Amino acid sequence: MDILLLFPPLSVDERYGNRKLGDVGGHLPPFGLACIASYIREHSFSVGIVDAPAENMDSGQVLDYIGRHQPRVIGITAMTPQFQRTVQIAKGISERFPGVLTVIGGHHASIMPDKTLEENNGLDILVYGEGEETFLEIINKYKEKGWKKEGFLNDTESLRTIDGIAFRDKDNNIKINKSRKQIEDLDSLPSPAWDLLPVEKYLPLPNQYLNKPVIHMVSIRGCPFDCGFCSNNSVFGRKIRARSPERVVEDIKYVKSKYNIKEISFWDDTMTVNKKWLERFCNCLIENKVNVTWTCYSRVDTVNLEILKLMKKAGCWNIFYGYESGNQQLLDNINKGITLEQIRNVNKWTKDAGIEVRASFMIALPGETPELAKKTIDFAIELEPEYAQFSITTPYPGTKLYETAKQSGKLRDDFSKYNMWEVVYVPYGYKDEEEILAVEKLAMRKFYFRFRFIFEKVKRVRSFEDIRRYINGLKIAIGFTT
Repeated sequence: MDILLLFPPLSVDERYGNRKLGDVGGHLPPFGLACIASYIREHSFSVGIVDAPAENMDSGQVLDYIGRHQPRVIGITAMTPQFQRTVQIAKGISERFPGVLTVIGGHHASIMPDKTLEENNGLDILVYGEGEETFLEIINKYKEKGWKKEGFLNDTESLRTIDGIAFRDKDNNIKINKSRKQIEDLDSLPSPAWDLLPVEKYLPLPNQYLNKPVIHMVSIRGCPFDCGFCSNNSVFGRKIRARSPERVVEDIKYVKSKYNIKEISFWDDTMTVNKKWLERFCNCLIENKVNVTWTCYSRVDTVNLEILKLMKKAGCWNIFYGYESGNQQLLDNINKGITLEQIRNVNKWTKDAGIEVRASFMIALPGETPELAKKTIDFAIELEPEYAQFSITTPYPGTKLYETAKQSGKLRDDFSKYNMWEVVYVPYGYKDEEEILAVEKLAMRKFYFRFRFIFEKVKRVRSFEDIRRYINGLKIAIGFTT
């Protein structure tokens, strides 16, 4: 094997703050790795993917796998809470397989490339931003050096010619090259390498799917909005680039035929950002009689009743909106760029169109107090979304919120806790971490353990699978309130 792409171990319980949720789903495919794998495979390199969370592999098992398959290069992606686990594995690789080149990419690496490489932690080269072209150039140059790690890493002049990377020079100084130009034509990229992933093991959380099997897709890169808490722009930027609707529909038809997929979970930051694109996509689904259900992420300032009705007709049954707060000043503090009136209108329009609403709210925002948080809880109950997420404010490095948090409260730097479900930031309006956790539990209890909410769910039961989903949802609610 030439290349192994690795998604490090991270259990569902760890991802949700070590709450004991049980086997309720929630594993998400490393979609970026699947895109990179297909791209480099198209250029005649052999490649494999190890998704450690989905395969339930620990660090030792990952190292044993590497020993059996002997890759020349290992590419690792990591979210911020995974980073310490990534370093652990990278050190193990450097000790057991010193001739293997390790390359790290993903959100955490893109947000803070200098800090990611500041210690001799087993990571050789860092890729920031989009990975396809940069990773391929690294591999090609490495191959030219005869797959010899020492000669490759010591050739500083050659490394300087690769845009979009960071590395250590001969004097152990970290060098960050200029950014690489983003890929404009996404249709020029091959479809993701779904065949290298354990597709059958991916199941969203129970409030995020209607029909099984489910597969995840991303059709749009970039987000033009500037929410203070979001780090996604560090990878794909603010310029919108999209695969053609026709190409996306062809991918859907392929996975439906190949894997008997019945539902698509779209993970685009804001799938509704371009109404003309979305109209073409929905009409293409309808005209081709693709007959799949799907979900997506949206913003309240990017939809209207007309487009929502078309989305419903095309198979959309559930939309995730970031409402964030029931207080306008708190929304303004995080540069959300929406109003409470817009939230109320779109919440109603979405329901009128026959689409379920998943609403996201943030607890312990800058400027918030427990009293203001209770107003957000009341706002969530007023809106009556089918599901509500109450996540704990996590100021990720590289965001405006991270800088604000340093000035407006107490901020911890233990990145293993940066998962949105453990307290790393205590704004001055709260006494301590315990008070924030108490508000989170209050939100879950007041929203989910209401007669009306339970009654509405019972009314919607149409199959045994619905019962199973609701039982798993109950397990999650209990896990967040005990």
